[in-house]
Amino acid sequence: MNRRPTLIIMVVGLTLSAILLGLPDSAAEQVDTEHLIRRMTPPLAIVKETPAKDEMYFDAYYEPSDILQGSRTGHWSEMTATYGYKHGKVQGYGSVSQYNRFDNKDYTANIGAYFNLPDSYVHCEMGAGWYTDYMYNLLALGEYGHRLYKDVFWQIGYNFRSYESGNTHMAYPGLIYYFGDSYMSANYGATWIEGRGTGSFGNFRGDFAITDFLHLWTGVAIGQWLYDIYGLAPSKEFGYILSAGINLRVYKGINARVGYSYSTEEPKFIKRSLIFGLSAKF
Repeated sequence: MNRRPTLIIMVVGLTLSAILLGLPDSAAEQVDTEHLIRRMTPPLAIVKETPAKDEMYFDAYYEPSDILQGSRTGHWSEMTATYGYKHGKVQGYGSVSQYNRFDNKDYTANIGAYFNLPDSYVHCEMGAGWYTDYMYNLLALGEYGHRLYKDVFWQIGYNFRSYESGNTHMAYPGLIYYFGDSYMSANYGATWIEGRGTGSFGNFRGDFAITDFLHLWTGVAIGQWLYDIYGLAPSKEFGYILSAGINLRVYKGINARVGYSYSTEEPKFIKRSLIFGLSAKF
């Protein structure tokens, strides 16, 4: 199969997404641990032993949020377009995101790949931001997972992010249990911000197949520096994130998802979010 047209389509799609997402303003520094937490568990397709076939996919994500930050109220939002291509046991992807916080916009673009190996997988990703004030300038991510026993995998990940104010390092070992078309996962994470110390958090996620066309997903994260809004010591920025939603197959190869997330972090930060998504395979 000639993969050149597919790669051209992905590049053109990412370029158009960056243009359509617009041009930015400015804002204030913060560590975005929440964004990584949502993506710690690899897709079931990465570890599932199914016949390999080539396919393209597209995913659109939109999250509008109401924010209380100290005495200030307002809105945040995230829009992300992801394009991917699976060939054999390699799944590559690229994404472009716009983050809008109190009408100040940051932009990021990432490329990465999952490699399905015998009884294991490898995940690599690199990213960059532009016109950044609260998102990273550079990102590098590496993950490795291996079958521990039957459908139980252990996982170790490392994430590096470079911000205007300094560098952040995160390590997160965990366990994942796949059963049927469902999974449950648990991770412990340690975040080291250079010059500021180390914080920690726990992350629990689940995706449960209710029927062939309906999935229920849920997540709980609790710990320090989930948002790092005020730039304080980790002991003074403790919070949690609760999320839940459904994933519905609306047509062959097309899925829609909707959900809700509630987050809070000391000393005074609350985030209430709606979650919308649409994905398609070709």
